[in-house]
Amino acid sequence: MHLVTPAVAEPVPGWVDNMNGPTGVLIGAGKGVIRSMICNGELKSEVIPVDIAINGLILIPYHNSRVKQKPALIPVYNLTIDDAKKRTWKWIMDVGRELGIKYPFEVGLWYPDGNMTSSKVYHTFCSIMFMWLPAYIIDFLLAIFGQRRFMVRVQTKISVGLEVLQFFTTRNWDFKSTHFEQIYNDITEEDRKIFKINTNDVDDYEYMKISILGGRQYVLKEPLTSLPKSRIQLRFMYVLDRVCKTLITGGFIYWAAKSLGLIDLVSHGIEAVGKR
Repeated sequence: MHLVTPAVAEPVPGWVDNMNGPTGVLIGAGKGVIRSMICNGELKSEVIPVDIAINGLILIPYHNSRVKQKPALIPVYNLTIDDAKKRTWKWIMDVGRELGIKYPFEVGLWYPDGNMTSSKVYHTFCSIMFMWLPAYIIDFLLAIFGQRRFMVRVQTKISVGLEVLQFFTTRNWDFKSTHFEQIYNDITEEDRKIFKINTNDVDDYEYMKISILGGRQYVLKEPLTSLPKSRIQLRFMYVLDRVCKTLITGGFIYWAAKSLGLIDLVSHGIEAVGKR
C-alpha cells in the first residue's frame, strides 16, 4: 500500500514514466487543472522512490539466498522509508506548490492555486466550480471554433486518479519495515553503494525539486530550456487570475448589495446630504 514516486538517483534523478500517484497531482496542480483534492494534511505520507523500491526487490531474494539458517516462518517485507523521513501530506503539497511556481510547466490551463481539504462538501463545490465547469466551458468554446474537445475527458481521468489517491491521503498507515531495515544492516558497504535502499542522506526539499523537474522532462517532455518562457507565462496567468477573481468578487458584492437594497440606501443618503 505504498505510492511510488520519482527516482532518487537511478537511472537519473527525478526519472518517472507515468502520472500515477503524487506525480500526477504535482503535474495537474502545476498545470492549474487540479484545483481541489480531499486530503488530511496532518497524516504522514507512505511513499517510496521507484529506484529504492526496485533495489529492495532485488536485494530481498539476494539476501535470503545467503542466509545460512532459514527462518521457520517466511518473513514479510514492507518496502518503506524510515519513519523519521516520512513527511506529512501538507508539507508535500506546500513544498510542491512553492517549487511548482519556481519551476513552472509550459502553458497551463490556469495559475496553480489549488487547495486540499478534508471536507467532501467543500471539495465537491470546488470541483464543480473550478474544475468541471471550466472544463465544459472550454470544450464548448472548442466545439464552436471547430476544434477537438479534450478538457472534459482530461478532467474525468483526473477525477478517477484523485478518487484512488484519496484512499491513501485520508487514512493513517503504519507499516513496520523491521525486516527490510535488517537487510541494510546485513549487506556490505559495497552492496549499499550499488543497491541504494536507504534515504537518510536524501534532502527532502531537493528531492521534491528533482521530482517536479523529472515530471516536467520525462513525462511531459518539456525541456529545461523552456523555463524562462514558462516563468513569463506564469506571471501573465497570475495577473489574469487576480483580475478575474477581483471582478468576480466585486460583481458578487455588488449583486448582494443591490439585492439587499444597500445600493439604494447609500444613494438616498448621498442625495440627502447633497440637499443640505
